[in-house]
Amino acid sequence: MAVACAEYEAARPADRNGRKRREWSGVASGALGRCAGKTSSMPRERLTILSAAERRYCEPLLRGFAERRPAIEIDFVFGISTDLQQRFLADAASGGATADLFWSSAMDQQLGLVMNGHAQPHGLKRNLPSGTSFGDLAVATTREPLFTLTRNGSMPAGTPGEIASLIASDTERFRQRIAVPDIEANGLGFLAMFWWSLMDPAFDDLMEALASCSPHAVGSAPALIAAMSEGAELALHLLGGYGTRAVAANPDLKIAPSSSPPMAVARVAFIPRRAANPEVASAFLDFMLSPEGQAAIGEAGLYPLDASAADSVTPIPLDERLVDQAPRATLLKRWRTALGRNNDYSRRKHA
Repeated sequence: MAVACAEYEAARPADRNGRKRREWSGVASGALGRCAGKTSSMPRERLTILSAAERRYCEPLLRGFAERRPAIEIDFVFGISTDLQQRFLADAASGGATADLFWSSAMDQQLGLVMNGHAQPHGLKRNLPSGTSFGDLAVATTREPLFTLTRNGSMPAGTPGEIASLIASDTERFRQRIAVPDIEANGLGFLAMFWWSLMDPAFDDLMEALASCSPHAVGSAPALIAAMSEGAELALHLLGGYGTRAVAANPDLKIAPSSSPPMAVARVAFIPRRAANPEVASAFLDFMLSPEGQAAIGEAGLYPLDASAADSVTPIPLDERLVDQAPRATLLKRWRTALGRNNDYSRRKHA
């Protein structure tokens, strides 16, 4: 049931001018050579992965699986979480086979797709930490802290209350110099803000503080780091791997201290209901959760599901609170108000 390269390309959604999108990059292993006409004499299975993790941070994982299942070719399709979700829904609506595995840190988006019937049982038999699975349909594969990047490592800025107090201490210093993930474009950004809105009583203070200083909303983790390089004072909700690498590369940047453990998100994986090769996807997912797979995830600078580290973070659990529509709509309205946006902006953005 391997998907031919031409069919895979044809399944990509078109842009407004009818052109097929080309941004879905990363054909792995031997698939690129086969697309160019170099075919193997032996039939090969194919695994198509939609991933919000960049390919370069997944190499040890992909390499480890390839060593165990060398007859499987991997199409690794990287994209921003919200773009991947739109891509997946377009593929599902087309009526044909979809990708075999969807892997993203936008936990709420993933859970929403699962609850809307887009997943099939994964068939795994593993004991996982509490809050890291949703029935037999979706599993968390990592536990990654979210950090605030700062220039002043002496001032706490890890919680809504700490960030609000810091901004209030010198509003002019922070005016237009705070970078935040744009929750209308970045699924992880929405998840982080949404969880704070549910769980932290100081969230109202944070929204008022952000509204006072005109934050710069960006679409990705690299854009958060770029904003800091260009003079921003704070960058919120930066994935741990990106944060530690940014600090190592630039001595002017620091991970902000905090009185509370950082919130942690998970990269959630599920096998789509119309996956072309669900058995292969199940084998890959089982490898991801094996000791070898978890070690490979850690080797690349991501954060494995490590029970020994549970006390150092506050994990967001994989449960139905993430898809409660009323508070999600409330957050979106408050976000647009804080950034000076209105519904006309949203309609223009998504036209």
